[in-house]
Amino acid sequence: KQITYYNLPSQSLTCSNIFNGPLFNSIQNIPLREELIQKCKDVAEQGRNNLFNIYFRSAEDQREEYKKKHEINVKKMNESQYTLNQNEKLSSILIQLINERCNKIGERIQCIYKFKSEPLLLK
Repeated sequence: KQITYYNLPSQSLTCSNIFNGPLFNSIQNIPLREELIQKCKDVAEQGRNNLFNIYFRSAEDQREEYKKKHEINVKKMNESQYTLNQNEKLSSILIQLINERCNKIGERIQCIYKFKSEPLLLK
């Protein structure tokens, strides 16, 4: 949602009134003023791109962290099947269903991740 908001045309520097203020308008040399405005826009765009890259890396790190936690929990569940008595064990069909469900969830998360990361990678 945040990325979509900041990609809206209304959030563009071209729609911003910041460059029409008295600070920039006080520069009488028009080519110099335009060069300064362009440099400010370039710096702002570079900062924006840097922030998106940090956000993207953070999302990747978080995804990896939760993936590892999930794998640990699945491993614990599978290991517990060997230590529990017969009445406490999950049936093999139930374990298979749980694993299939986890795989489906993982596939959907991967699909969503790819879908949401494409606009960032294009920039």
